Amino acid sequence: MKCAECGVSFNDGVQCSTCKKHLDFKCANISEAGYKKLGADRKAIWKCAHCRNQASSPAPADKTSPVLDTILSELREVKLQLASLPTLLEDVKLIKQEISELKTSMEFNSAKLDEHSIKISDLERKMTDFQNLRSSFDASLSDVATLRKDLAAKEQWARLNSVEVKGVPVKSGENLFTVTEALTKAVGYGFPKTQINYISRVPVHNSKEKTIIINFLNRYIKEEFIAAARSKKILTAADIGFEGNSQRIFVNDHLTPDSKNLLTKTKSLAKEKGYNYVWVKFCKIHVRKNDTSRVFIVTCEKKPCHLL
Repeated sequence: MKCAECGVSFNDGVQCSTCKKHLDFKCANISEAGYKKLGADRKAIWKCAHCRNQASSPAPADKTSPVLDTILSELREVKLQLASLPTLLEDVKLIKQEISELKTSMEFNSAKLDEHSIKISDLERKMTDFQNLRSSFDASLSDVATLRKDLAAKEQWARLNSVEVKGVPVKSGENLFTVTEALTKAVGYGFPKTQINYISRVPVHNSKEKTIIINFLNRYIKEEFIAAARSKKILTAADIGFEGNSQRIFVNDHLTPDSKNLLTKTKSLAKEKGYNYVWVKFCKIHVRKNDTSRVFIVTCEKKPCHLL
């Protein structure tokens, strides 16, 4: 529909109860919210400004004072301006209520922000404590690793003069010095019995087998004994008096469990990388790719860098 005052089309507006004209809210000088709050009864008797002026105009007189006409005109204008005052008051009340609710919401949010700020500060403090604890823990792990490495090195050093003989059958009432003497004859390298510090059987972990540990007073005699045994290539129990027994006998450095584990992994990696030689001398693991390449010593599992 079109506004009777400005002629502009509109969807929603007001209708004067007297002249029945349809007006948009702007020309009717009333807000949409204010009009909707009037209620059905007040809407039914609502009048446009023109009709209100007609209703409030005094009966014509024979003579009217120009001053009085001016005053009446100004009063009508003021009345028109005050007509929307109730609506404005209602709008002001709504705005005040919304501001109050917004203030309450902001105060609540501010309290929550303060609460979260305290929690964040507490978390930051705990994170700092955790980082300090982590640094201390890492330092302790490093110290433990260093101590373990030093302990392993000392343990291996203590075995530097020892030989481990595997594959010799256990015999009731055996004399290990006699067994050792038979070994020296089999490999072609003899030495005085007085060069042996001690000799004993040692059980093998997860096995019924017992190896023979020979500890020498002279490290170089020990190395020469191992070299002679390795030059034999194949040494069996039959070679030392166990007739008909073809069980292989191996004479090696007496390595610690950690060193044995490292040797096993080094051999596997060397095979994978095409290294031809892996051997142990003076209880140290040596590797060499071919006859013309350099010799490297593998000292720990994390750094067999020569094989990478």
